[in-house]
Parts: sequence; C-alpha cells; structure tokens
Amino acid sequence: MLILARTALRRPKLILLLTGLGTAVLIAGLFRLEIRTDGAALYPRGDAMVERTLADRLRFAEPQQVILLATSRRDGPLLASPAGFRWISRVHASLQALPVAQSLGVRSLANLVEPPEGSTLSIRTFFDEIPDDPAAFAALLARLDRFPVARGLFLSPDGRTAPFYFFLAPGAERRQVIRELEAWRARQRDAPYDLRITGPVAAEAVLGDVVLRDLSRLVPLMIAAVALLLTFTLRTPGGVLVPLAQVLATLLWTLGLMGWAGVPVTLVTTILPVLLMAMAMTDEVHLLERIHNRLAAAPAGLAPRERLIRVTADAFSDLLAPLVLTSLTTAFGFFSFAGSTMKPLRDFGLFAGTGLIFGMLFTFTLVPALIATLPPAWNERRRARRRADSAIPSWERFVAARARAFAVAGALLVAAALPELLRLTVQDSWIDNFDPRSPLVTAERDFNRGFWGSYRLDVVFEGDRRRFWTPEGAALLEDLDRLARRAPHVGGVLGPLLFLEGGARMHGHPPPLSALPPVEVKRAGAAVEVLNLRLDLRQYLTEDASAARTRLFVRNADFTRGRALRDFLTPRLAALAARHGVRAHLSGDVPAGLAVVEAIVGNQLSSIGWTAALIAVTLLIAFRSLRWTAVVMAPILAATLLLFGALGYAGLPLGIATSMFAALTLGAGVDFALHYCYAYRRERRAGRDHDGAVLATVATAGRGVLWNALVLAFGFLVLAFSTIKPNASLGLLLAAAMAVSYGATVVFLPELLRRWGQS
Repeated sequence: MLILARTALRRPKLILLLTGLGTAVLIAGLFRLEIRTDGAALYPRGDAMVERTLADRLRFAEPQQVILLATSRRDGPLLASPAGFRWISRVHASLQALPVAQSLGVRSLANLVEPPEGSTLSIRTFFDEIPDDPAAFAALLARLDRFPVARGLFLSPDGRTAPFYFFLAPGAERRQVIRELEAWRARQRDAPYDLRITGPVAAEAVLGDVVLRDLSRLVPLMIAAVALLLTFTLRTPGGVLVPLAQVLATLLWTLGLMGWAGVPVTLVTTILPVLLMAMAMTDEVHLLERIHNRLAAAPAGLAPRERLIRVTADAFSDLLAPLVLTSLTTAFGFFSFAGSTMKPLRDFGLFAGTGLIFGMLFTFTLVPALIATLPPAWNERRRARRRADSAIPSWERFVAARARAFAVAGALLVAAALPELLRLTVQDSWIDNFDPRSPLVTAERDFNRGFWGSYRLDVVFEGDRRRFWTPEGAALLEDLDRLARRAPHVGGVLGPLLFLEGGARMHGHPPPLSALPPVEVKRAGAAVEVLNLRLDLRQYLTEDASAARTRLFVRNADFTRGRALRDFLTPRLAALAARHGVRAHLSGDVPAGLAVVEAIVGNQLSSIGWTAALIAVTLLIAFRSLRWTAVVMAPILAATLLLFGALGYAGLPLGIATSMFAALTLGAGVDFALHYCYAYRRERRAGRDHDGAVLATVATAGRGVLWNALVLAFGFLVLAFSTIKPNASLGLLLAAAMAVSYGATVVFLPELLRRWGQS
C-alpha cells in the first residue's frame, strides 16, 4: 500500500487517469441498478413462518388487499346516513371499474351480504334498499348492528368511518396499483368525505418511496454537514475537497458494482450512501491531520510542492498500519452481516464492507494524487501551529493526569451497566417507519380505533376430508372461537364458523353448530357453498373442507403485541389440536412480521460476536500479541456494554434499524484506539516515558482521533433529521456510540497502556 501511495505522489496524473477510467466503467453499472424497496423484500425466504404464510395465501386463494378508508369530516355529514350510504355505493362502483381491480373486485358495505333469515337461499345485501325514512333507516342500522362483521370491518360504531377493501390482481405490482389508486383518489377532491389509503400492504409497498424521498433530502444535508465539519476541523481547502472526492469515488464504485452484480437497492441498503459518506473519509481525517503536524515541523528550504510531497510520503509511512487496520476492522463490522439469513442484510453487509475497502484503496491512490495535484497552499494551514503541549485540551490533560481514577470510575460504570442488559427489549412496527402525521398513519390509527384491526393472525387447522362439515369439526371451530376471543390484543374473529352458523340458521337451527346431527351440519355447509361467490368462503375453508382458517384481527399491531398473542396461542392451540386429532399452525401478517423482526434483530446481535472475533483476529495478526490486542479492544467493548446498558436503563427497545448500531460501533469505534495505540508506540520508540508519550499522543494523533469522532458523530447525526423514526433512532444511536467510544478511548487507554503497553 505504501508503494501505491508513493507512486500516486510521483505520478498523480496517471493515477487520476486510471481512477477516472475505473469510475467510468463502474458508473455504467448505475444504469443497471434496480430499486426494490417494497417492504415484502425483507421477508426472510426459507423461514418456516414466512413460507407457511405464503403457502396459506395460495391454499386459501387470498388476494392482497389495500384499504381505502372513508371518514366523515369534522362537523360534516355522517357516513351512516342515507346520503352517506349512497355515496359509498357510488365510490364502490367507481373502484370496481378501475382496470387494476382484481376479479374479486372490492369489498365494502355496499356489497356486504346480509345473513339470510329463515329457509331461503335468496341473496341480498344491506344496500339493496337505502330508505330515506328515519325509522326505516334506523331499522337498517339495527340489522347491521346484529351482524358483528358489519360493525367490526365495514362501518365504525360511531358511523363516521367505512373502509373499502381493494383486492389486487395476482402478480400486480403493488406500488403501481397504489399509484393508480392515489390518482383515482386525487380525482375525488370534491367528495363530501375524506379518502385515505392504509393497511399492511400499502405500508409495505410505499415505505420504499418514503425512504428514497427522505434520503434525497438527507444526502445533500449530509454533504453540507460534512463539508462544514471538515472546514472546522482541518481548516484547509484541501482538507474539504480531498475527503469529499474520495467519498464520491467510493459511492460511485460501490453502487456501480451493485448494478453490475445485479444486486438491487432494498430498504436495508438505502442507508448505504449516508453510512459510507460518514465512514469512508475517516482515514483522510487522520492522514491530513498528520500531514499538517509534519508540515509545521518541516524545513522551509524546499519548494512548496516538493515539501508537501515529502511530508505526505512520511505521513503515509507513519500511519500505514493504522490506516489499513482501521479500514479492515470497520469493513469487518459490515462483513459480519454475511451470516444473516436475509439476503437484503447480506447484500448490505457485503457492499458496505466492499465500499470501505474501495475507500482504503482511494486513500492510498486518489488521495495522494489529489494532494500532489492541488495547489500546495490548499493543504497547509496559514496560522502558525501552537506548541504540542499547549495544543492539548485542558480536560484531556486533566484525564491523563488522573488516569487511574478515571479508569476505575469507567470500570465501575461498565459494571453498573451490566445488569441493565437484562432489561433490553425488542419492539418494532411497520407503521413506525412513517411520519406520524402522514395520511397513511392517521388512517391506520382511525381504522384501528373504529374496527377490529388492520393486521391479522391466522389459525389454520388441517384434518380429514369434509372434517369441518361435521359436528366434531364444528366443535373444534367453536373451541377456537372461545379461545381467540379471550386472547390478548384481538379485536375480532372471522372464520368458517360464522358462515356455517349462517347456513344452519337458514334451516332453522340456531348455534351451537356442534349440537346438531351430522346431516344438518352438512346441509348448513351445502347452503354456504351456494353463497360461496358472495361470501369469499374459499379464503377460510378449502374446497374439500379438510382445512379451515380462522382470522384473528389485531389492533395497533406491533412486535410486542404480536409476540404476546403468539405466545398465548401457541401452547393452547397445540393442546386443542391434540384433543381434536387435527394439525394446527399459525400464519398471516402478524407471525410473518414477527419473523422479519426476529430474523433481523437476531442476525444483528449475532453479528456483534462475529465482528468482535474478526477484529480480534485481525489485531492479533497485526500486533502478534494477545496483550496489545486486548488493550486495543478493551475501550470499544466497554463502550458497547455502556451503550446497551443505557438502552436497557432508558427502556429503549431494539428494532430492525436500531439493532444495526452495535456491530457498526465495534467496527468504527475501534479506530480510535488503534490510532491512539500506534501513536503511543511511536512516541515510546522515540524515547519518551509513559507520561510523555501519552501527552505527545494526545497532542498529535489525539487531535485526529477527536476530529474523526466529531466527523462521524455529526455525520451520523444527520440521520436524526429523518422523518422515518427507525432511521432517526439509528442516527442518534450511532452518534452517541461514536461519542462514547471516543470517551472510552481517552478514559481507559492511558492506564491500560501504563500497565500493559510497555514494549
């Protein structure tokens, strides 16, 4: 690598030409880059729950649905009125006529089948007649009240909210359908009621668009923030332009390689540009700070450019090992994601790590070539440097003078944080990814407030042919219905039992269905079969009646609620299935969502161990000493424990995005200790005693470590301005992690080096 740097200094035009040619080739890959930011791309293929959910959707012919929520305006007319019902009918017909409507079309109050009364197979809906007479309309509402599904899924109890369930055609591109629905909605501006799109499918489909819009705003902000930080810390034009050029080249090469490799941009990889912008330039901060140190002491007899080239070559010699090691250890923080069971997470780790390797390559090629090409004055500070000892901040001098006391205090703080690790929890929700003021989120809240819930957990029973057309099958469904209604967070229950009981009533038999003779249960099933096309029976009962699916609707579903419901049902369903001699399993939105969060958080946490192991092996190879490896690793391990302890103490949960910070902290935070230790060893070899070496380290490399920490912390802090809560939380955590890692380095290393760094 040193040969590369010296070649770049002596032949900068050749290096710039080669870099330009490579960039041109890889830029072509940008035009092949696909964007697949639909949330469904995150579902871990191969996961038993996810595969079971997909299989059940096919088995029960379940179409995907988007919820279009109609609401009465403040002080406006109720939907539960003759005029409101007629408006619902017109909107239903308009939606049904859209080209993107699935064959099942739209389900709403307008085509909700009224349960037949008496021994008749006549099919009618609640809207067959919408009376204007107040008494007759009140009777219609009373009939709706007697049908639980009507109030649970189609008309809110206060009469102000009504959903349209828009079914997507098989193979339809979800974002395109939603765009067409949005265009249709825009044409309804003069409607007397508000219309908003919501639901799990909509949330997953449009999340990527929201993320991309958010990043299009954050990336320019990031560039401005980084440029300002570089101006403040390095205080030269070259100190701003050189790192930014290196970052730009790193981004182009990384994203171009993704395009050529056929790897799409997913929800996970959308934050790649922001992370690389913050992390790829850290080597340049240390390098340029070292160049400034050497320029201050260099003889003035040489020509400015020759003087700068010589000083830069010497700076590369000083920092060769730490520059290579910090790039590798940071990359390993990302490469540790390669063991993930989720392809998007593996892609993120692979290309983020590769991007940092590209960044290291540019540090030894593009950066020295630019330094040799730019005017020398652009890389030299005009203001005379202060003496090294006076350049040490008073607080760092204070810490260094009381190293043992601070190290003991830090160790006690880490020990106090350990019990808080047990308080760490996991929490996540699709809806938390959006601006809480967005129409999708406000509609989701209104839907969950007025209805059973937009997310679903399915219980599937499998038995013999026609099992659920028998009293025994009916008894099983009745037992499940009772169990589901006392389960936590369940807003309502819908399954084949409701349809079969309706069929029995047509023959004059009230519930319970299990008390009827076998022939009457079969007659009830046959009656329902006649109504199948209007009741969507196939979504709940297979054609041969050997498998039945009961749907539990969950209000305000998130990870905590979903897990509580799953943990309640799992043992009880196993006992229920064994008692009735059938097989049972769970599937649906809620269990699949749990699988996503558990897979991502679990993979992220396991990556911490892999990151630590990879870093330790790399340091062991570099230092050939267990003692020095332990000294370098100690501050960042302490910082990681402190951060996790703080999360536990504050009750802040880990989620899909926030669980990423730990492995990244290990990879990036160890850089501080590496540069500190290499500078300390250099000062000891120069003949200084321990105290003198610590002060000299803080005055030289310590400044680069401080600037590095500031650039990383404030760079990550840009994410805190994201309108997407997980990204904002990740930015805050990473910024805090850099600050804590820097603090742990300054607090622990002076005493650790006194005890174990004497070599």
